[in-house]
Amino acid sequence: MKSIIRHALMATALAVASMAFAQDSKMTITSIPDAALAQQLVDLHFNIWNDPEPKNWPAKFSQAYAPNFSVADPKAVASGYVSVGQLIQRVQSEHAGFVFTPDPITWNHGLGRVTWGYGPRSNPNLVRGEDIFTIKDGKLASMHVFLNPQ
Repeated sequence: MKSIIRHALMATALAVASMAFAQDSKMTITSIPDAALAQQLVDLHFNIWNDPEPKNWPAKFSQAYAPNFSVADPKAVASGYVSVGQLIQRVQSEHAGFVFTPDPITWNHGLGRVTWGYGPRSNPNLVRGEDIFTIKDGKLASMHVFLNPQ
């Protein structure tokens, strides 16, 4: 009798573990559209940062960024469209003619990472760095910028 009960408990435990694994697998499958959305948003983000015309930014900001989007780079933290626009202007004025060349994103359960090069077109990897980002309600919510030491 004990053997039958033990087998029944083992079978139940295996069934529960299998269901949990199946649910985890579904989460991985559903993360693929999240990664595709993240890539689209990051592509638009770098399009904004590479655009030398501030008049073009407002329409793109609302497509890519949550209203309280924040960027933390080594020198400052900017939050909201106006402040982020000022940060972009500062970066562009300090490095005239430089552009970002991002690599594809990596995505891990709601947190994204993108590595990139920054420099003139003749040396696009003069500076290397990476951004760690979050998405909320289908828009970029935060970005933390890390520069790789040279």
